[in-house]
Amino acid sequence: MAMKLEILSKEVIKPDSPNHLQTLHLSLFDQFLPTTYVSAIFFYDDHQPDQEEILVQKLKNSLSQTLSLFYPLAGRIKEGVTVDCNDEGALFTKARADVLLSDVLRNPSDAGLVHKLIVSPDRADPGTWPLLHVNVVFFRDRGFAVAVSASHKLCDAASLSMFVRSWTKAAKGFADTVNPEFSGSVFFPPADISVEFPPFLEQKTKSKTKSFVFGPLMIEKLKIRASCALLVTQATRVESITALLLRCMTNSRRPKTEAVTEFAITHTMNLRPRVPLSFLPRKAIGNFFFLPLLKETSENKMEIQETVSKLRKTKEELNELITKDSEDSDTNSDEAAKERIVSAMLSFLCEVSPEAETYAVSSWCRMSFYDADFGWGFPVWVAPGSVDKTQVVLMDAKDGEGVEAWVTLPETDMAEFEHDDELLVYAPPSLSIRTK
Repeated sequence: MAMKLEILSKEVIKPDSPNHLQTLHLSLFDQFLPTTYVSAIFFYDDHQPDQEEILVQKLKNSLSQTLSLFYPLAGRIKEGVTVDCNDEGALFTKARADVLLSDVLRNPSDAGLVHKLIVSPDRADPGTWPLLHVNVVFFRDRGFAVAVSASHKLCDAASLSMFVRSWTKAAKGFADTVNPEFSGSVFFPPADISVEFPPFLEQKTKSKTKSFVFGPLMIEKLKIRASCALLVTQATRVESITALLLRCMTNSRRPKTEAVTEFAITHTMNLRPRVPLSFLPRKAIGNFFFLPLLKETSENKMEIQETVSKLRKTKEELNELITKDSEDSDTNSDEAAKERIVSAMLSFLCEVSPEAETYAVSSWCRMSFYDADFGWGFPVWVAPGSVDKTQVVLMDAKDGEGVEAWVTLPETDMAEFEHDDELLVYAPPSLSIRTK
């Protein structure tokens, strides 16, 4: 479905009060993350046309208040290693689409349509890009969308969720009682800029993104299939769906010849709920993830139970890295654990062969994106803005029990993957239609 987007206005929103920190150092992993954005688009189905300007002004005012807490997002990247917290501001855009919100909801697999709602920065000079941009899009009916994009140099998905939750509180007149902490460089100390990092899961071929919805009933059936007494007795929904997707994705990539293909598989693990508060505050803003590596080949059929077992083992290995010194009274045990995590991640990244086919999975489940109520109700749908670098993003469905998987693959692979009979048993196309 075609959609035209008319930009009505652009404005720079600055914090309503100045900050006191002038320079924020990027962490070790922030430095080599690609200059992209982590984005989410929130769709709402009810506004009064004559209240449009009031709605937009409310968003602007509350955004300005929120930027006072999240002030680095109003700054600019400097020389790729620091953020100049100069209060230069975030980009706020208002636009109008020539389609109905119901048209968008009825075209769930049209990721290109959804991604048009994201405002792309001028890519001439990344140092001049705003670190946060918001696009408010009004559809032809009473529906509208709020697209929020934050620099991946400063935010992961959990950080974006925390920012949006704080913004919604401000929009409803409530002050956030807990200030965010930009502590990435404390947890992952910066590296010498002369250090060369391996390419970070680059996607060089033309790709296509589609979404697949797993309903609660099918998830339970898949969890039963993924569990077994000898390996993992109770597989989680994320483990089960991830194992199925990886099986189908690698099947779509298996060569037609006898040549063996290497697969490098990563699945992002949010560190915040896994480490003690002495390591990391729960409101830490930054890229606080662990990135374990699974190495497979096209000779392996990627049986679901075996893959779930391997995914579970990576969690246990991370827990061991964290708790190895838990009984040690040495005050340096926390620092030793952080060093082990950093060392393990760097080791994994360096193990990725340039010839390997890479698959990366990131779970946004349980991150409360559907709680984004600015004062006009909860969103009818939330979609990730871009998954071209992550390849798979898992999000809660609106009911909180189902899961929506956004999958990016090379176009030739997607043509086979989206028709995989095994996948369609658990994520039938009929479940992908959203309703208000």
